[in-house]
Amino acid sequence: MTRFGQVDETGNQFLHLGGPQLQNRAIPGYQPEVLPLGATFSRFTPPAVTGLGLLEFVPDEVLLQMADPDDLDGDGISGRVNWIKIPSYVKPRSGSVSQNGRYIGRFGKKASVYDLLQQTVDAFAQDMGISTFYHPKDVYSGQEVDPEIPTQRVNNVGFYLQTLKAPIPRNQNDPDVVKGKAIFTQVNCISCHKPQLTTGSAPIPALAFKDFYPYTDLLLHDMGQGLDDGYTEGSAKTNEWRTPPLWGLGLSPNSQGGKYFLMHDGRATSIEQAIEMHGGEAAASRQQYNSLSPTEKSAIIKFLKSL
Repeated sequence: MTRFGQVDETGNQFLHLGGPQLQNRAIPGYQPEVLPLGATFSRFTPPAVTGLGLLEFVPDEVLLQMADPDDLDGDGISGRVNWIKIPSYVKPRSGSVSQNGRYIGRFGKKASVYDLLQQTVDAFAQDMGISTFYHPKDVYSGQEVDPEIPTQRVNNVGFYLQTLKAPIPRNQNDPDVVKGKAIFTQVNCISCHKPQLTTGSAPIPALAFKDFYPYTDLLLHDMGQGLDDGYTEGSAKTNEWRTPPLWGLGLSPNSQGGKYFLMHDGRATSIEQAIEMHGGEAAASRQQYNSLSPTEKSAIIKFLKSL
């Protein structure tokens, strides 16, 4: 998919011209959208959808505790939350933290989506062009239209996403996997790819107060000039991307034709390539990885594929 907007964080100025997502196909008799003059854009791959309910119910306070926007501890890592405006149909979770009317996003490539209901409604509207009670506008014309799908079905899809279980790690007792996990910690990849998080209260008992192991902090990080697409969402800058969870990484080729398509736009076709593309705050860890022996690198890759 292609998202378009502008290079600053003032809000998408192209929503009246079909933003934020380019509808590059059309039924007979209609013309597909084209990128408006002056709009910057980025291409996104579809997200993995397992374990999302656990990520949804990590308390805001936990994200704020992990954030260090001014790098006060001097470790070179300055993750921060993305403060976003939420749609009127989204009801903040109990205990949500707000700032000047904005809330903390945690889903999407730039953490610009608040919860899984918003993610579901956006997918129906932007990916499929299906209007809902929550979003009763045609994405092509902007006109108010009748919902094309029952509201209960939309809610059911959101519930389905909440309850898809997390990927199960494999071969955790393999000596190379154990070694790779230790080296992953040694080169400080865990500064952003946090191994363990814990949920707070949740309306679904199976998701409440659970320890889980996604390898993410759900925060925005400066990933360097090489990953600067000139596009932003919410308060995220053009070079900032949310840390993607690593769980299920070794299984992803099973749903991608036997291949890897990593980073926000799938430009990396192997885990090794993805590591090499890490810049900005991750540059030091990349350099430490590059200084490892071939055996040590192989152990890290084997560990990542076990998640």
